[in-house]
Amino acid sequence: MAIEAINEIKSAEEKAYETIKNAQSESNAIIKEAEAKALDEYKKVLAEAKLQGKKIMDDAVEEAQKKTVPILEKGGKETDSIKNVLEERFNKAVNLVIERIVNVNGNS
Repeated sequence: MAIEAINEIKSAEEKAYETIKNAQSESNAIIKEAEAKALDEYKKVLAEAKLQGKKIMDDAVEEAQKKTVPILEKGGKETDSIKNVLEERFNKAVNLVIERIVNVNGNS
């Protein structure tokens, strides 16, 4: 009877050891699966954030370009205006020099 009890205890210990071993193995598998899922989710979130960031940047560039068009047009008009004034002044100066040359040579 004592031998049977010892054998039953030994069998129970072996079953308990096997149960613990299976539980650890299953726990490791669950952890690896959870880590893989977490990594996949992280990659998805990161990719989505990059897309959103790119869209925000593209929208900002487009908005900036829209705002710069009128400024550039105004600057172009002002530049043309300044060029016209300078050209008029230049032409007047040339005419004055020509008049003086003609007057000096005409009076000789």
